[in-house]
Amino acid sequence: MATLVAVSIAVIAAIMVLVLIFLIPVLLQVRRTAKEAEKLIDSVRVQVAPVSRDIGLISRDVKSIVQSVHRQVDRVEDGGETIYDMAVRVKEFQIEVQRKIEEPLLQLAALLGGIKKGMEAFARVFGRS
Repeated sequence: MATLVAVSIAVIAAIMVLVLIFLIPVLLQVRRTAKEAEKLIDSVRVQVAPVSRDIGLISRDVKSIVQSVHRQVDRVEDGGETIYDMAVRVKEFQIEVQRKIEEPLLQLAALLGGIKKGMEAFARVFGRS
């Protein structure tokens, strides 16, 4: 029985040595992979900082542009309202001019037409005599 225990211990020790022999390259590869991952993380960290800063600047520029466009749209709306108000005032002025000038001119034309006819009538009356 002691031999069986000794053989079992020897077999277990041999298996452990074999596992350790196969485990060493795996552990070395894990170590290399961890170093590469650390380098990659450092590289990404170095590149992400300027990119995030640039994105912040771009977002501020876009916000400024949107605000400027908003102000311009407000000005265009105000300009449109001003143009509409001016058109209404011009129309009212046109109506007022017509009322104040056209009617007296028509009356003057009628008066002059009457005077002309009157003169023609006098000319006929005095022209026959």
